[in-house]
Amino acid sequence: MVAILRIFLLSSLVILTLNGCNSTPKVEKNGWVKIATKTANFKNEEDIINLNTVFSSHKYDAIKLTCIQGIVNIKDINVGYSDGKTQTLQTLGVLTTDSSTRPLILNTKEQKINKITLSYNSLGSTALNVAGMTKKAKIEIWARKPKETN
Repeated sequence: MVAILRIFLLSSLVILTLNGCNSTPKVEKNGWVKIATKTANFKNEEDIINLNTVFSSHKYDAIKLTCIQGIVNIKDINVGYSDGKTQTLQTLGVLTTDSSTRPLILNTKEQKINKITLSYNSLGSTALNVAGMTKKAKIEIWARKPKETN
């Protein structure tokens, strides 16, 4: 019984440690942090990405999207702040593998982001995905910390 309890506790500790590493912000150059990753399906979609507390507790002054796989047509981005206000960013167009948007300046760097709503459609189809011709688009959302907080 003690051995089973010890294995359970050790396994729980390993899982919590790995989960903590996964949610730790990864800083790129110039204060950019990856705050979310989204896989787009082959249909018109709107997805709400609620940021976990590690990312929503920080202030950011800009965001950008990077397509790391596939092709996606971004229609709009709606940023929800912790005070309940929202900001709609301009339509961005098509992103292909290894392409990014320009930095999209947020209304204020004094607010914290708690959610991002993406409206998009992924180009391709399920049949082409099965045939290996197109893959579902994967999008990374990056946020930039204001210079005075880096």
